Formats: sequence, C-alpha cells, structure tokens
Amino acid sequence: MLFLRQSTVVTVVIGPFLDSTDGVTPETALTISQADVRLSKNAAAFAQKNDATAATHMENGYYSCPLNATDTNT
Repeated sequence: MLFLRQSTVVTVVIGPFLDSTDGVTPETALTISQADVRLSKNAAAFAQKNDATAATHMENGYYSCPLNATDTNT
C-alpha cells in the first residue's frame, strides 16, 4: 500500500514489469500512456489518471509515473 499526501504532485514507481513468457526478464521498452494508468480514489470506480504524461522506464522493468494534484485530490 502506498500513502500519498492529498492534492500534491508526486511521481510513483510502478513495476517491475516482467516478460510474460518467462516471468523473469524485465520489460524495458513498454509504452505506458496516460490512458493506460487507471486510478481508483477512495475505492470508487477506476478512471485514467489526469496527468497527461506517460510513464517512463527507469531500470530493470520499473517505470516512473507522474501524478498531478487532481490525481491525488481525494
């Protein structure tokens, strides 16, 4: 579980993303767009994040995912 300060800008790390065939090899070239990141606020229905940026690969299948104050406002 990850705790976030309400209504703040934050970058969260998501992953690791691993190859579906062997479950070990890190996926380092995924395209994770705004619409791919789905958030649920206070157990409500999921919706795409508000921040328009895509997640970017950091290393070993981990990606940084920016969230804006609208994404964290509940």
